[in-house]
Amino acid sequence: MLPKHDTAPSGTWLATALARFGAGTADLAPTTRSLLVRTIATPAQHGRLINTLSLLEHMGSHKIMATQHRSDIDQATLRHVAEEAHHAYFMKRQAEKAADRPLEYVAADLLAPAAARMYFQRIEAATVHTLGRDCGPRAAYLYMSMIVEFRALWFYGLYQETLQRAHHVLSLKRVIGEEQNHLEEMATRLEAAGERNDAHIAALLARENILYSRLLTALDREISGAAQPSPLESSSRTTVRGA
Repeated sequence: MLPKHDTAPSGTWLATALARFGAGTADLAPTTRSLLVRTIATPAQHGRLINTLSLLEHMGSHKIMATQHRSDIDQATLRHVAEEAHHAYFMKRQAEKAADRPLEYVAADLLAPAAARMYFQRIEAATVHTLGRDCGPRAAYLYMSMIVEFRALWFYGLYQETLQRAHHVLSLKRVIGEEQNHLEEMATRLEAAGERNDAHIAALLARENILYSRLLTALDREISGAAQPSPLESSSRTTVRGA
């Protein structure tokens, strides 16, 4: 990150921060791509993955509504919560198309749900811890949203590339565009409020990278486990072959 007191415009700072974030998380890209390729190839699992993304978007919109309810709430925040809620709806709709059945936010319809919820909750805890108790809810909202948007933009970018290579009809271009706008807006608002602290951002991005790595491991294990036949299925196949 740039030094804490650097006066670079938010756009210049953000471009540098995005490049450094991409370099810092590059080692997770191959596993992420592999996960996406394997998941997209199986409609039932793909539906569960998209439904998990819907859950995360829903958690994000709910967190904004729960913390940003003062009388001075601005249009930017209302637009943000509306777009996050729409992302949850969009992902839910696409998930049910892929799975060809209604889906709920329950374990059978999600991938690694405990890890997904833990990822979100621990980012929130890390934000509160890093900023300190004196930090107001508005600054905490801006910081946490910005950190999450770094990952969302990175992940959805890889997801879109994988979908295109698979010639899949699903397109995330609108979602990616809105996530890009959210990231730029969070950076601009922190800058305008004099709240941007590059040391805090660096610490939170480093923590997020660890949390995403754990989530990715949990998702990969669940997808890999689903691809393996159960002991009962294996026994049945052996019996049939031996008959």
